[in-house]
Amino acid sequence: MQASMSHEKVIKISIKSELIKSSSHNSQAMSSVSINKDLRIPQKLRKDRKLALKQDVDRLKKKLKHEENIHKALERALNRPLGALPRLPPYLPPYTLGLVAEVAVLEEEIRRLEEMVLHCRKDLDQEEVNMSSSKMKMEHSLENSKLGNAAIRSTTTLSDDRQGKEIQSCTPPFKSSKQSTCKGPTAKVSNKKIPINDKSLRKRSEPPKKKKQELRNPRLQETPHSDESPNIISENILKCLTSILLRMSTLPFRPLKAKKCIEGTEFLDPYGILEFGKRDIGPYKQLSPSNIEAESFNPTQTAKSLFLLHRLKILFRKLASVNVDNLNHQEKLAFWINIYNSCMMNAFIENGIQNSPEKVVALMQKATINVGGNLLNATTIERCILRLPYHWKYLNTKQIALLNEVKNHETTLRSTYGLELSEPLVSFAISRGTWSSPAVRVYTARNVEKELELAKREYLQAAVGISTSKFVIPKMLDWYLLDFAKDLESLLDWICLQLPNEQGKEAIMFLEKRKTQPFSQFVKIMPYEFRFRYLLYT
Repeated sequence: MQASMSHEKVIKISIKSELIKSSSHNSQAMSSVSINKDLRIPQKLRKDRKLALKQDVDRLKKKLKHEENIHKALERALNRPLGALPRLPPYLPPYTLGLVAEVAVLEEEIRRLEEMVLHCRKDLDQEEVNMSSSKMKMEHSLENSKLGNAAIRSTTTLSDDRQGKEIQSCTPPFKSSKQSTCKGPTAKVSNKKIPINDKSLRKRSEPPKKKKQELRNPRLQETPHSDESPNIISENILKCLTSILLRMSTLPFRPLKAKKCIEGTEFLDPYGILEFGKRDIGPYKQLSPSNIEAESFNPTQTAKSLFLLHRLKILFRKLASVNVDNLNHQEKLAFWINIYNSCMMNAFIENGIQNSPEKVVALMQKATINVGGNLLNATTIERCILRLPYHWKYLNTKQIALLNEVKNHETTLRSTYGLELSEPLVSFAISRGTWSSPAVRVYTARNVEKELELAKREYLQAAVGISTSKFVIPKMLDWYLLDFAKDLESLLDWICLQLPNEQGKEAIMFLEKRKTQPFSQFVKIMPYEFRFRYLLYT
């Protein structure tokens, strides 16, 4: 019994020891597993965190893109040209859409009020001129009436004196003292002769010559030296250069053989629009006698223009000493359009014809004119004074570097000579002497706004074509699109409003039928041609 009990104890002890060993082994294994788990968990966390960060970055990028789109949409809406309606994407918040629409309405109202103020000012100025003119006429009539009365009185006095003398000579002399004395006062008749000068009397009754001129033309009262004013000088320079160009055009115009001429007529189709559909192209068709092309222009033929060239030098000397600091907006606008066109015309006369894009751009740099002691080229006038977008497409690196060097100078010129208000319609007034340029006319300070409006409508009538399948617009409108509209769709709407009634209705119907089509299928942009040509209003 004792032996068996001791044997059981031994067995129990051995079992315990085995259990202890196995438990220690298991604990070691468990610890190793936990260590491995601890090592694996951070790697997984890193991957999860990296994935989460990537998702955050993508989300922020999308948000940034959305904010950028909103910013661009708002910028286009707030910086759109006057008269163009804002077209906003639907993803903008409703509150923002409402605010932008309200701003657009207020801007249009402000523009309308500014136009009303401008018209009121013009009316007041005209009324003041009329009042001053009528006042001067009244003063002149009163002065004439006074002078006439004085002349009548002097004539009456002279006749009375003469009559008195005649009576005295006919009366016999009194011999007795009784006869010589009278109770009443005796009338003394002067023996002096009063000289009569009809010429001096006429001079006194007539107003001075200066006043006569002012009465005929009230504007002379505002600008006493009108022949020397900047605007008159610019007009005379452009007229002189136009006459010189026409005299240097050697070949007579041949209507039927000339390119872009309407077959069977002497009418001109300057931009080749009628091949897309026959219609009336307006006044441009009548510019055939003043259509100067490369084949007919000979800059060496100066024999017919010697007097005009001499007059041009005199006018350029006047321009070099002119003062343009006190010009108002309308005067500046007309002056600088005339000067730009004169600058380019004179460059062609001096340097000959330039047909390639690079040569035309180089000529714009070379074409210089002295205005008030400052030497300006055509590029500077266009970019800094008329504030038109300038295209760097045809410039080389050397020319771009040269333009960058004169940036500070351009800023000074803009502040000195620049227009007070941006005027997009100058695009239809300035000519680079190329085939695609608009016609040249002389612009006057008094009517420059009406003349620009007329130039725009006549150019669009001659350069926009509509066929059964195409809406044709000139490249110039594509270049300066943002001056007139927000995008191509609104530009087409704007063009429809500028065309004459029948053509405008036809254009609107054409666009209505193609609402669902992309613009690339029916809009054709005519390429810009740099060949030499001048269309002149004479």
